[in-house]
Amino acid sequence: MINPKHPLQNYHTQQEFFLKHLAEESKEYHTLHISYGNAVYLYYQLQLNVSVDDYEEWLNEIADEEVRNTMKSKGFEACREICSFISFIQKKRNVTEDEYIRKKMGNEEYIKYKMLCQQDY
Repeated sequence: MINPKHPLQNYHTQQEFFLKHLAEESKEYHTLHISYGNAVYLYYQLQLNVSVDDYEEWLNEIADEEVRNTMKSKGFEACREICSFISFIQKKRNVTEDEYIRKKMGNEEYIKYKMLCQQDY
């Protein structure tokens, strides 16, 4: 079972179709990879779910006035993808990518996935 499911129904349907037509011995492997990918997708969607208040808070923390003014002139939408802004949001939310993915997949499935990845190399 895919956990977490992809939030876009079309992709989830495609993933389920793909798994349904796999040989039984391949299903767990691919289910774990799909689940991990979905969790990563959700994590980065979470980072994009920011407000103008977050943006203004980030601007106020920029010490260099020239940089702050440059970011202000770029505006909220343009700055949403800037690495330092994304890092700010991640720190503010206090959730690392691995912690978030582990929570979404469940600890047991996350550990299985990590062990699978070690076997791939």
